Parts: sequence; structure tokens; C-alpha cells
Amino acid sequence: MIVGNKFYHLTEIDSTNEYVKQMMRDVPEGTVVLADIQTRGKGRTGRDWHSPEGGLWMSVLLYHHQSYLVSLLAGVTICETLELYEITPGIKWPNDILLNGKKIAGILCEVIDEKVVLGIGLNLNIRHFPDDLLSKATSVFMETRKHLDLHTVYHQLRAFLDANYKLLQDKEIDALLTKWRKYSIMLDRDVTIELPDRVIVGKVLDVDHQGGLVLMRADHGIEHVIAGNCRLLS
Repeated sequence: MIVGNKFYHLTEIDSTNEYVKQMMRDVPEGTVVLADIQTRGKGRTGRDWHSPEGGLWMSVLLYHHQSYLVSLLAGVTICETLELYEITPGIKWPNDILLNGKKIAGILCEVIDEKVVLGIGLNLNIRHFPDDLLSKATSVFMETRKHLDLHTVYHQLRAFLDANYKLLQDKEIDALLTKWRKYSIMLDRDVTIELPDRVIVGKVLDVDHQGGLVLMRADHGIEHVIAGNCRLLS
């Protein structure tokens, strides 16, 4: 076991990712920080992540530089965990997990010295969201009326994460991509990808061995996109 070999459970913290980053030189790979509340939870591109009591907020230190594949396996891990409760979410590339069209979980990978701090935020038992999030965020409880035990879910998620990380370490990338395809809501969908210098419009064909999205443009050219803001068009 790598993931969770050292474990910290905090009542409240600003950000579990920041906590791991502060101590990463003094703790082993697989160290997990779990918090009941984050006061300054982080999402992609510097966005805030609403992190009240009732969610699963955790970060883990991994010695792997391919952050896009780590993000991919984290999405698979969340879906596998929720499927134990007969809940079937979908993965929206690059790092959102959706249920009934709304975000139920998010993933943040930060690379430091070829190590990855993987943050996972899973909205479990949250009953209310601020008005500005109501149209795009939801929770397990709000969608299913199921109240899940936080610690049970953590241990299940930790086990799946450890198993999927072993696939990555063993270079069994095809096995990970097969799992991703099972849960993806992206395949054969038309999307726009916003990049710093341009916008790509195309149909999603697959995900590649680096975790990038494979698109076919209207002119039938093929694009491999490793990161960007993705919007579904169909």
C-alpha cells in the first residue's frame, strides 16, 4: 500500500493541498491529508472550491510527474467509489465529475519537483450551496438522498486510488484508459477547448497515453490537447 501509508485527519484547514505542499519534504509518498472543512479550498486556475462540512476534502502526495494521467486515474477512482453505492457519475475532461449534469467532484493536481500533490473534493452530504453555485454544483445527498459515511467512503476511495496508482506505476496505461472510457461523458461529443492562444472546436475521439484529449476538427485534422477549458456543445 502506498496511498494512505501516512494519514492526517484535520478538523479544519485552509487547503489540504497547501498543507501537503508545506510538509512534502518530510513525509513519504502516499501521505494523505483529510479535512472536515477547508476554509480556502482550491480548484483549477485559482478558483475557490466550496468546502463546508459534509464533503470529502483530501490531498495525497505522489512521486509521479505525469499529472494529467494522475488526474485521469483520480477521476476513475471517484467513479468506482460511488458506483459501490449504485451511483454512476460521469467524467468530464479534464477534471470534473458530474452527476445529473452538475459537478459533484473535482480534481486538482499540482506538480512540484516532479512530484504531484493530488487534491480531491467530493460533495457527499452537503445539503445547500451558495446561490452562485446552485446551477452547476450538487452533492450525493442532493441528487440521491443517500447520506454516506465519510470515513467509509474515504477508505474505499483510498483503496481504489492505491490500485489505480499501481497501474500507473506499472505502466499499464491501457488499463487506465479503458476504465476512463467506461465513465467518460466525452466520447463522440462536440466540444470547444479554450487555450491561451486559440480555441479548438472538434469531436472527441479518445484520450491518449498522456491523458490528453484526442479531437477531430471540422477539417478532419486531429488535435491532441493536454490541457484547457472544455465546454460540451452536444
